[in-house]
Amino acid sequence: MFIYNLILYIISPFLILKLIIEMLKRKGGLLYLFQRLGYGIKKTDKQVIWLHAASVGETKIALNIYKSLSGKFPEDKFIITTNTPSAKSIISEKNNLYHQYLPVDWLYSISKFIKKTKPKICILIETELWPNLVSSCKKRQIPVLIANARLSKKTINSPEFIRDIYKKTLNKIDLILCKSKIEKDNYIKLGSLDENIKIMGNLKYVEFNESKISCDSFIKRKYVLALSTHPDEERQIITEWLKINDKKLLLVLLPRHPERLGDILSDIPLDMINIAIRSKDEPIKKSTQIYIADTYGEAMNFIEHCEFVFVGGSLIDHGGQNFMEPASYGKTIIVGPYMYNFIDEAEEFLKKNAMIMVKSSSTLKHVFERLIKSKQRRELFGTNAKRIMATKINIMDDYSREIQALIRD
Repeated sequence: MFIYNLILYIISPFLILKLIIEMLKRKGGLLYLFQRLGYGIKKTDKQVIWLHAASVGETKIALNIYKSLSGKFPEDKFIITTNTPSAKSIISEKNNLYHQYLPVDWLYSISKFIKKTKPKICILIETELWPNLVSSCKKRQIPVLIANARLSKKTINSPEFIRDIYKKTLNKIDLILCKSKIEKDNYIKLGSLDENIKIMGNLKYVEFNESKISCDSFIKRKYVLALSTHPDEERQIITEWLKINDKKLLLVLLPRHPERLGDILSDIPLDMINIAIRSKDEPIKKSTQIYIADTYGEAMNFIEHCEFVFVGGSLIDHGGQNFMEPASYGKTIIVGPYMYNFIDEAEEFLKKNAMIMVKSSSTLKHVFERLIKSKQRRELFGTNAKRIMATKINIMDDYSREIQALIRD
C-alpha cells in the first residue's frame, strides 16, 4: 500500500490534468471535477447502501441491483457512484437514490467520502478494484462485495508488484460473486481466497430479460444488422456484403461509437457504394446498399426488426460486445473469433446452436447467404437464443439473497 500510495502521489498532477480534460470533453461540469477530487460530497442522515459502477454498462447493472434491493430496505438510501458523466446520465435520482462521482483513489479523498456518506455496505460492480477504497471500508468494518465479478486481461497480466497490491486488496473483500467459473479461477489466480468466491451467473442477462415494448421500424426494407462494430470491422463486413448477389437486402451498420463516422467513411470506397447516414437524415432508397446508424439510443429498434445480427468487437482483438439484447429478441447471432470478454456465455450459445462463430471475415459472405436463403435456419438459432435467455431469469434473485445476507450479518 505504501508503494501504491507513493505512485498515486507522484502521478497526482497528471491525474488532475486528466480529470480537467475529461470534464471539458465529456461535459461533466465542475461538479464532476470537484467530486472526483473529493469535494462537494453530499451527507445523509439515513443508512446508505453504496453501489459503485465505473461506466454505463456497470451502471445498468447497479440500477437493477437497486431495483431488487430497494423494496427490501425501504428505510435506507442508495448511492450509485460512477467514474463518468455518461454513466451519471442514465441515473434518475429518487427520494431514496442519488448519484455522486467517485473520488480518485487517494487515501484522503476516499476516507473523506466514506466518513460523510457512512455506508453500511459497498457493492462494487464487475472490475472496480480500488485499494484505498477497500482498505478504508475494511478499517471501518464496512463489508465489501463484488457483483458480476470479472477481471480484465490487463489486470490479470499486470506486473508482479501490481498483482501483489491486488492480492492484498482482494483478501480484504468479504464476498466475490463471479459471473462464471473462468472468472472465479482468474480471481484465485490473482490471489483471492476460494472460500470468499461464489459463481452466480452474468447479471447482464437481467437487463435484457425485461418485457419489451414493440415499435414500428425506422426502415421499410428488409435488412441485416452489424451491431457495435469497431475500427476496421466496418470495412471487413462491407467487403463481404458487397459480394452477396441480393440487392433487395440492406446492410445496417450501428457502430459502437457513432462519433467515428468520419473514420468509417474514410475507410470504405464511397465511390462504389450507395450509402445513407441516419445522423444526416438521408433517406433509404431502393438503391441504398449501406445504412450507417450513427446515433445513440436506437439500437433496440434496429435489433427488433432485423433479419439477423452480426455482433462486433469480435473480428478484431477486442473481446466481443454484449450479444444478449439480440438474443432476447430471438435473433440469429453471428460473431467473430475474438469473444474472450464473454467466454462462458459464448460457449453456451455455441453448444446449444444459438450462435454462429466465423473464424475470419472471409467466411461472412457464406454465412450471410445461408441465413438469407433459409428462414427456418434463422428461426432455429433465434429460438435457441431466446430459450437460453429464459433460463437466466432468476439470476438477480440469487444475487439479491447474497447481498441481503451480507448486509444483515
